[in-house]
Amino acid sequence: MSRPCPEDRVLDQLPDQGRWMTINAACKLLGVDQSTLRRWSDAGKVPVFRTPGGHRRYSEETLRALVGDGPRRQTRPRLGRQTLAERSIAGYEDEQFVSARDRRWYRAYSPSMLEDLRRYGRRLIELAGRFVTTPAGSTERATALGEARQIGEHYGRVSAAAGLNVAESVEAFLYFRVPVIRSIIGLTDDEALAAKRAVRVHVELGQFLDEVLVATVRSHEQCLAYRSPA
Repeated sequence: MSRPCPEDRVLDQLPDQGRWMTINAACKLLGVDQSTLRRWSDAGKVPVFRTPGGHRRYSEETLRALVGDGPRRQTRPRLGRQTLAERSIAGYEDEQFVSARDRRWYRAYSPSMLEDLRRYGRRLIELAGRFVTTPAGSTERATALGEARQIGEHYGRVSAAAGLNVAESVEAFLYFRVPVIRSIIGLTDDEALAAKRAVRVHVELGQFLDEVLVATVRSHEQCLAYRSPA
């Protein structure tokens, strides 16, 4: 009978909870590098067992549940919509965004217009959170996108009324969408989403914001065309 290798003896000391994986195997399953997985484990995001020799071992069942590929699928981390909204709104208080007040397009908006844009902006953040946390093809996602497009159309009308050209309207939109993207990146890290899930969220958020931008530009162009002399 052959003697077990040192690695087998280490694994024999683990709790009897199914198959255990090395950190290399766990990283391959989750699609992340070792530094990321260590950080998640140290923060308590991903359960880890340390052998007497100091090796990290991960339960395959738990990891598959995190990526939605196992019987514990309901435990997969999800983005919190309220947290997303709070982080995104707070991002507009960042010093980088206060500097927007020096831009010509910002000064073109009246105080009432700015308050109107802030109100719709908060709603857009909520809709973005709903869009990326609901399944593709669902009624809720379609409803969120439809309302977001309407907000984009409103943005276009307000920018046209302020006397901005289309390029300035686009610049304003791009400038103020950064906090939303930044908050999503932070949440995907904090909530220990699997890499594939995190990438999908980023892609879906980009698609969502692109749809709003297209609606903004079309609405702005329509306003300019309506005002142009025949």
